Amino acid sequence: MTTAGAALFGVRAAFPELAKAAQSADSSTPQTAEQKLYAGLLKTWCDGIIARQITELRDPAFYGGLLCPSCALIHGRCGDAVYPLLKMAHTSGDSKYVRAAKLVHEWSQAQVSRADGSWVNDVSLSSWQGITVFHTIALAEALKHHGEVLDKPTRAAWTDRVAAAAKFLDSFISIETGNVNYPVTSTLAFVLCGQLLGEDRYIERGRKLAQRVMEQFTPDGFLFGEGHPLDGISPKGCRPIDLGYNIEESLPSLALYSLLANDKPVEQQVVAALKTHMEFQLPDGAWDNSWGTRNYKWTWWGSRTSDGCHPGFVLMAHHDPRFREAARRNAELMQASTHDGLLYGGPHYYEHGDLPCVHHSFTHAKALATVLDRGSFPENPERSQLPRDIAYGVKSFPVIGTRLAAAGPWRATVTEYDWEYIEHVQAGAGGSGGGHVTGGALSQLFHAEIGPVFVASMTQYELIEISNQQQYRDSPHMPLTPRIEYTEAGKAYTNLNDYKAVLTAQPYAGSILFDAQGVLQTPSHAPLPGGAKYHVTHRIADPAVELTASTTGLPTSAKTLRFIVPVIASSTDRVEQSNAQTVHIIRPKGTLVISTDAQQGFAPIPAQRTFNLVPGFEAVPLTVAMQPGEQVRVRIEKATKV
Repeated sequence: MTTAGAALFGVRAAFPELAKAAQSADSSTPQTAEQKLYAGLLKTWCDGIIARQITELRDPAFYGGLLCPSCALIHGRCGDAVYPLLKMAHTSGDSKYVRAAKLVHEWSQAQVSRADGSWVNDVSLSSWQGITVFHTIALAEALKHHGEVLDKPTRAAWTDRVAAAAKFLDSFISIETGNVNYPVTSTLAFVLCGQLLGEDRYIERGRKLAQRVMEQFTPDGFLFGEGHPLDGISPKGCRPIDLGYNIEESLPSLALYSLLANDKPVEQQVVAALKTHMEFQLPDGAWDNSWGTRNYKWTWWGSRTSDGCHPGFVLMAHHDPRFREAARRNAELMQASTHDGLLYGGPHYYEHGDLPCVHHSFTHAKALATVLDRGSFPENPERSQLPRDIAYGVKSFPVIGTRLAAAGPWRATVTEYDWEYIEHVQAGAGGSGGGHVTGGALSQLFHAEIGPVFVASMTQYELIEISNQQQYRDSPHMPLTPRIEYTEAGKAYTNLNDYKAVLTAQPYAGSILFDAQGVLQTPSHAPLPGGAKYHVTHRIADPAVELTASTTGLPTSAKTLRFIVPVIASSTDRVEQSNAQTVHIIRPKGTLVISTDAQQGFAPIPAQRTFNLVPGFEAVPLTVAMQPGEQVRVRIEKATKV
């Protein structure tokens, strides 16, 4: 008898349903390295979730909920954990997972369930009912795959609750409900409900919705609609697109819908879309959402409050073996960001001392449960090259105003994307206007050996979704994107905010030269009176990347004009300055050398690292004082061994 079988035998008296499931539990024991990776992460996160479950306070406001270490609240969507918890119960035979699943469901029913069949996002912070689709999927999948570990009354009550949710969604969901992720995921929810409840009308509802969703794809394979209007087009011809939501929520749901409904046209479209979105996966498994409409929820490994890329890629791996590689690398990256049983919001959260949001773990655990329940795992699959493993030069994606560059060991992203997710209040009316960077910014730079060097954050951190983002602690933080910055009357004007900037890219002496020109603006897009123009270039080459910056239109007396280059470096990385013009950052996989031609060199390096919650990195902010009308240059390269 396996370990799972022995555990099941030991709980027959208290949980006879688990004993009945012994055979299927034994048969689901992980066999391949991939399965072990996903199963190991699933167990780690489920155990971490249970460790945060409130069981000693019997007050129904708390009992069974998952207390978030970072947010110091119970996230209203924590009931989604029923699916991964039941998966663990079925696989391991440990009754603690059944107890935890029942308790968290009871908390959800008591606190965020509504009489119309919906669930709301939070107890008090948000009454948004659209999240009903996600909990419906989780509950339906839990019952489909693992309902046999529940006693009959509980199974019947949960099934009735799915029926109530399906009825609500039927009247609530349209293509215009929320952002596009809601109607897309609803295609799966309706098919699952139809199959579970034996009601074909829901399956047909899902099919019709999927037909409409097909209109939300660009010819080159992007799913658009993460912004309003869903079919809007920006002045530069861009669509509202967010990589994080697409790759971690919408496309995986649509992939499973297509398989369950045997909808071949949708399946083909999903495969094409996955290939397009895979262009933005970095060699370490990260997702480059430095430009996305909703990148305020960007983490290096994915996105907040979404489920994970793994089901989409694993379930579609028979179409392209690279898909399996993409999922595996991302899971390995998440594994590296997991501490104390929970998935942290980025690579440096743990080192910086920021606590993890439990939301990451219970949502992403759902994705792993789906992979293990529905995926296939061949023995010893060949490891594949992914698009950004290859030094291909430049690829342009006009629909998001973004170009990718790959030269030698460098992988760069430069963006002039002009779709604004939030209608920020203009200057003078009190708005701050933080969003994704634009203006021809170098929004991401990655070295094949050393790892991330630059990563864009929001232009100014804002809580766009108050219960779905983390608060800053009392420590230094700033935008992490390389930038020109001029400060006047307490306002920062940078090159990161100009939607009308002109960006060009061309080969140059064996390298790739990006040239961006525009007007310095605040995050709410307010220019200086009379205007101040900027000119930045990014030359991507082997062995070095060179940045130049200059301005015109500022008075020669301007003393707060700076070129800021925040280089990714954790608090454990050593920083050495050999002279005023040269800084060495010693990272585990190599040393970066950053130099400038500015006579005065870099300003004194702060003793503390700066940190940004999006996408979760510490950095050393290297700063060069600028003079109006003069150009400064910064060079970045990997140190050569002597």
